[in-house]
Amino acid sequence: MGTFKKGLFVGGLLGAGLMWLNATKKGKQVRDELLDYAADVYGEVKNKVTSSEQWSSMTKSKYYQAVEEVVNKYAVENGLVDNMRDMVEKLVKAQWKNVKGDKK
Repeated sequence: MGTFKKGLFVGGLLGAGLMWLNATKKGKQVRDELLDYAADVYGEVKNKVTSSEQWSSMTKSKYYQAVEEVVNKYAVENGLVDNMRDMVEKLVKAQWKNVKGDKK
């Protein structure tokens, strides 16, 4: 399968999942929980990153590494299933530009 077809397939699955989160009452509840978890994790990551000695030279890969550490710890403490943990990780990683903007 070519990369275009893989991307199309993954995009379709992601779109279907997002539609489910918006369409059903349970989906809305799950989405709200996911966003709450992501907000908690983002706060922890931001504190960890901004208080580190390497803040001035923070790279995207170092930020991603910090996100993975905090998300894994948070998932264990709060009993998150793997899929929820992965979604929280993706949401927080997507905030790199906001963290980078705060660095300036």
